[in-house]
Amino acid sequence: MKNKKIVIAVLVLAVVGGMIGAFWLKNRQLQAQPITSAQQTRFLMDTSVEIRASGPDAEAAVSAAFAEMARVEQLFSRHIETSDIARINNADGIWVEVAPEVISLLEKAIHYSNLSGGTFDITIGALLDLWNFGGGNNRVPAPAEINQALALIDYTVLEIDSNTSQVRIPKGMVLDLGGIAKGYAVDRASAVLKQTGVISGMIYAGGDITTIGAKSDGSPWRVGVQHPRISTQLIGILEMADSSIVTSGDYERYFTADGVRYHHILNPHTGYPAQGLISVTIYGSNAADADALSTAIFVLGWERGQDLIENLPGYEAVMMDSSGNVWVSSGLKDKIQLL
Repeated sequence: MKNKKIVIAVLVLAVVGGMIGAFWLKNRQLQAQPITSAQQTRFLMDTSVEIRASGPDAEAAVSAAFAEMARVEQLFSRHIETSDIARINNADGIWVEVAPEVISLLEKAIHYSNLSGGTFDITIGALLDLWNFGGGNNRVPAPAEINQALALIDYTVLEIDSNTSQVRIPKGMVLDLGGIAKGYAVDRASAVLKQTGVISGMIYAGGDITTIGAKSDGSPWRVGVQHPRISTQLIGILEMADSSIVTSGDYERYFTADGVRYHHILNPHTGYPAQGLISVTIYGSNAADADALSTAIFVLGWERGQDLIENLPGYEAVMMDSSGNVWVSSGLKDKIQLL
């Protein structure tokens, strides 16, 4: 029996040693290759996406990162009929089996719904369809229409069975992961870049930005935070390395009716565009969490948003209100240059 245990221990050590050796060899091979740089821009997830990378075979790495983002879009876009989210929405209230990573992202979304008191809610799809920003309607819905849509918003009735990887929502409810899926796609693209040996890179997907390492010259990435009212100006410049920022603003999709600006960041409690803030930028370790937080805090507003971010380890914020006041969270003041 003792000899058997010794043999097993030797085998385990051999397997582990082999794995470590293979990992070391792969890293040595990557390091031995010459460093190249690549930059590509494509249209994905309803926005222009730019990826820059430096590393062994950077061109192939960037292409692989774009392929991963496209895969995520096929999985999470409710506007693609074969996506898991579209299948849930079209299931008329029955259980739908989905990919395990869909379960994981839905659970993350619910976490931020609970954290924000429901100002972030992925069951908001019916309300988004009603307002139809970008659809050319430019119409303020009637109160009765808004009330009807509000009745279909309630993240607490979203049912998830993680054991069977199934999801169910009430008939008529519409899931929309636009407030978190793009950030998740950026995170997945970043992971692919790192796996392929990229040592320096940036992913820019609209308001979602993730950096890998420092710039090729060793200096930190310097990323501007767009001024929401003056397109040629910035609120400030952030220094970034191995981090993400996501900005939510009222200036990307909006229309004006009777002198009132109506934008696409809707309050799931009132049914109307969120009031008080005009820009929120979240800084943190990954884009998916920052994506959800930027929407949640935009809807929470000036004071409640500050309270949330100051009590949330690992995440920081820059906020601008409708009067032009700018607030920077305590942990970000040494990383931003206000302009």
